[in-house]
Amino acid sequence: MFERKEKKKPSLRILFASDFHGSNVVFRKFLNAAKMYDADALIFGGDITGKAIIPIVRRSDGTYLTNHFGQQKTLTTEEELSSFIKIQGNTGYYPMIMDPSEYEEISANKEKKTELFRRLMFDRVREWISLANERLRSTGTKLYIEAGNDDFEGIESLFDSDVSTNIGEKITELDGYKILGISKANMTPWHAPRDVEEDELWKLIEKQISSVDQNDKVIMAYHPPPIDTNLDLAPKVEKDLSYASSGGQQIMVHVGSSSVRKAIEERKPVLSLHGHIHESRGIDRIGKTICINPGSEYTEGVLHGALVLLNGNEVLNQILITG
Repeated sequence: MFERKEKKKPSLRILFASDFHGSNVVFRKFLNAAKMYDADALIFGGDITGKAIIPIVRRSDGTYLTNHFGQQKTLTTEEELSSFIKIQGNTGYYPMIMDPSEYEEISANKEKKTELFRRLMFDRVREWISLANERLRSTGTKLYIEAGNDDFEGIESLFDSDVSTNIGEKITELDGYKILGISKANMTPWHAPRDVEEDELWKLIEKQISSVDQNDKVIMAYHPPPIDTNLDLAPKVEKDLSYASSGGQQIMVHVGSSSVRKAIEERKPVLSLHGHIHESRGIDRIGKTICINPGSEYTEGVLHGALVLLNGNEVLNQILITG
C-alpha cells in the first residue's frame, strides 16, 4: 500500500473496478473499500448486470426445486432456501421463486423470460444505487459508473443519484480531470447488447476526444482494453463458441479494441481504465499513458480493483488490490 504524500498541489485518489456482473457481495465490497482505501472517487468500468435467472419452483409439499446449470437440487427448509438465494445473488445470478405454472410459462415464452430478466437486472441495480447513497452520502466520495457491452440499453438511466453519476458516452468533470466514458465494446463472438464494429466505436471515441481541449487532463474509462497489450488476452473462441486449445492448453489471443488503442496513442490521456477481459488483470503502458485492467473474479465473490494516485498530469502511483 502507498500513503498519500503531502504536496503543494492536491492529489486525487481513485479506486477503479469493473465487471461485477450482478454480484451483490462484490458491489458491497467495492463500496466498503472507498473508506478502507481513502478514495476520493470510485469509478466502475461496466458490465454491472448478471448472466441468468435461476428459477426456484415452489412445490405443493412445501419444498423448492431448482436446476442450476443441469444440476437439480431440492431445498427442503426455509434456511436452505435463504442460503441458496444469497449464494446465487453473490455469484451474480437472479434467483426467482415461482409456482410451477409460472415456471412453465416463462420457459415456453422467450419474450416473457426476457422481460423478467430485464426487470430483475434493473431491480438489482436500483438496490445497488440506493445502497451507494446510504453508504457514501456522508463521506464525500462519489461513484462514477458506466454500463458495459453485456448490459441492456437503458440500464444507465438508473445510475444518476445524489452520490453517483453515469459516465458512459459522456465527458464528466472530476476534480479538474475530464473522464471520457464509453460503455460499448468491439464485436465479440457472443454479439452482446452493446457490441459494435470498430468503425462505429471509433466514431464515438473520435467525437469525444475532439471535444476536449489539448490542455485538458483526460482520464479514459473505456470498457474494452486497447488491443495488443497485457490487458486484452482472452481464450480464443471457435465458431461454435467453444474454446480453442492446443496440447491441452487454451489458446490465448489479443481481443482488445484497435479504436481504443488509437485513442490512447493520439490523445495521450493521463490514465486509461478498462475492464471487459476478466482474465487479463494487469497494468501496461502505451507511450506515457498508464493503462489498467483490474480483472474480475465476480463468481468467486472476490473484488479486484486498482488504486491510483494522480497529481496533475502525472500518475504518482498505482497498485492492483484484491479483497
